[in-house]
Amino acid sequence: MRRLLTALAATAATVAALLAVPAAAHAESNGGVRILPLGDSITDGFNVPGGYRINLWRALAAAGHPADFVGSQFNGPSDLPDHDHEGHPGWRIDQVDASAAAWVSSTAPRSVLVHLGTNDVIQGYDPGNAPARLSALIDHVRAAAPGADVFVASIIPLADAGRESAANAFNATIPGIVNGKGTKVHFVDMHAALNTGDLADGVHPTRAGYDKMAARWASALAAVPGSAGDDGAPATLPSGSYVSLRATTACCTTRYVRHMNGLGYTEAVSSASDQLLKQDATWRVVPGLAGGCYSLQSRNYPAYYLRHQNGRAKISADDGTALMRADATWCARTSPGGVRLASWNFPGSYLRHINAELWLATPGGSAAQDNAGSLVPDITWAVAAPWAP
Repeated sequence: MRRLLTALAATAATVAALLAVPAAAHAESNGGVRILPLGDSITDGFNVPGGYRINLWRALAAAGHPADFVGSQFNGPSDLPDHDHEGHPGWRIDQVDASAAAWVSSTAPRSVLVHLGTNDVIQGYDPGNAPARLSALIDHVRAAAPGADVFVASIIPLADAGRESAANAFNATIPGIVNGKGTKVHFVDMHAALNTGDLADGVHPTRAGYDKMAARWASALAAVPGSAGDDGAPATLPSGSYVSLRATTACCTTRYVRHMNGLGYTEAVSSASDQLLKQDATWRVVPGLAGGCYSLQSRNYPAYYLRHQNGRAKISADDGTALMRADATWCARTSPGGVRLASWNFPGSYLRHINAELWLATPGGSAAQDNAGSLVPDITWAVAAPWAP
């Protein structure tokens, strides 16, 4: 019976692949580190659309790395901020390899997550040469993206005892293959992360099983500096000095953080701008009112500081309360092209501009300001010379 159920599950995945209409290219992008999930139905998320990618995106975002998943395929729930991937249900290693170099070249990933071989085992396709096929695929991925880190996983358990034995034999070859590919290729023991109780149909994970995969991928990425981004280190601001904060999003590089009628906005500022605008767009960096990091004191209203309140950025007078002082304290973190300003009392949330307004954004959150589109540049600020010294 177990063999029959496993066979039916495998057949369902294969039929789904044969009948599927190619997904339209959506190419969601938030400017984060480009990660290519590469594999079969388990990467696609068969049984749980989005699969491990759901919790992997959230785990990376919580660590300060909003990922930009890339690939020609697109699926997952609406609360997954990035649906792109390269998972192909029913495909073997050789079938994925036939297009892998083109996919990698077109998406230019910083990191590639490979989970392949399940269909080679289920289909009994030339099992003795499966390791050689995997080795060739890794070479093709590396040639297409020499600077990328490639994470190669052992395949997850299979409920059928005979197929599990074949999976174990295949998995046993992977560490040796990886060790021969240089320092940019890394082994991930995915098989050890799950057990057959984590399978919905003997082949594909349950939601809990996919979450275990996400945690194992996140740990692997965290162990390789730069593979999920190097934008989380503490940054130093010029305490005691006046600065202006310039947006780094491509659309808005002439816009600066300002206050107007008590609320925070971005607005284009130039040498021709009036003095009020220049003063509104100038801030004095002072020690954080909450006792650490920094606060931003208004140039023309020195009793007022930039804070967040109910998600909106605004200026408020220091009333001495712990809440106000925490809301008005920001921790600078490095980010490509500038710094992020992380909330003192809401770790993992950042000052963001969206539609010219300033908000506190939480990567992976459900509010409008948390939208993944252009998120990374929108929360990255260039520390510039003050408009009103």
